[in-house]
Amino acid sequence: MSGRPWPDFRPGPLGALGAWWRRRRVRGAEEFTFEPPSSSHQHVFETPLPSAVYGLDFRARMTVHWRLDLTTGARHNVPRSAAINDIVRRARDVTERAMLVHHAPLQHQLGDELSAERQVEGTHVWARAEGVELSVDEADLDMARKHIELLQTTTVRQAERDAERAEIKYLRDEVLTDLSTATIWWLYRNGYQVEQAVALSQHLGELVRIASQRGDGHWADTLVSSFESALPRLSDGHRQDLRLHLAKALGIYGGASVATEFAEQVGLPHQNGTKPLP
Repeated sequence: MSGRPWPDFRPGPLGALGAWWRRRRVRGAEEFTFEPPSSSHQHVFETPLPSAVYGLDFRARMTVHWRLDLTTGARHNVPRSAAINDIVRRARDVTERAMLVHHAPLQHQLGDELSAERQVEGTHVWARAEGVELSVDEADLDMARKHIELLQTTTVRQAERDAERAEIKYLRDEVLTDLSTATIWWLYRNGYQVEQAVALSQHLGELVRIASQRGDGHWADTLVSSFESALPRLSDGHRQDLRLHLAKALGIYGGASVATEFAEQVGLPHQNGTKPLP
């Protein structure tokens, strides 16, 4: 009997062994987590992919791999379609900015992009692609080369036109404004040959006079021609009606003087010799 003033509740050898065994079982149960078996699938798929030029497509062949992550709450009824659709969308984002002539390096870029496994948004499907092969039809490749040549030609011609417009504007608005400016410009461009500049002063003056002229017609004629250009199939009767409607609108918004000037310029009849017909 123990000499302690209270009872001894310590477990004996068998009780200590039982407690150790219970602790071990509980710890093992806590460390165990159920993991569902992975479900992996693959499918060889071929599809055209758009290029930067409408109507000219790449031809792609690849093996689409997908697996199902059952630990997520999302589900998809047709996992294979979800995986293939996601891979095609990712591939299209790459190819639709590229030209057919770049198909060789684009194949490696596409293979690198699609090799990364990603979860299809809103589903339990993870998809990637391997063995990406990208090819083009020879006829489409020839058309792509011609398209590039046309783009280059158009770019060069547009640059030439812009340069011509800038030069014309410069000569008209800054050089040929008066005889003195035109003469100084000519001297600068021709090695300051003063005697020759004096001899050419009459011709330079004529150029200044010509440059100061504007070929703009009367505003009334311009207004009518703009409407008739927009409506080329108008009959003669309708053309006359158009002038009458324009005169009426000008009379309302611009006043009688503007309407009268318009009517006189385009040959409309007047009422009482003063106002255009309504």
